[in-house]
Amino acid sequence: MEKTATLIKRASLNVNQLDSIKIGDLLSDEYGKSGKVCEIEKVNRHGEFHYYFKLFKSGTILIIL
Repeated sequence: MEKTATLIKRASLNVNQLDSIKIGDLLSDEYGKSGKVCEIEKVNRHGEFHYYFKLFKSGTILIIL
């Protein structure tokens, strides 16, 4: 059984949903970027949460809450 990608819609996200994403998960965003997560960086800066999901061979998805 093949996993389906988790769709990230920036307008309806919260911190708990982003914290549940792990390395190896499949992600896709509403702009068409998708891939397998190979690295995650979480930064709390001035009250904002920055999530960097580095995708294998597909770039990075950045989410700021």
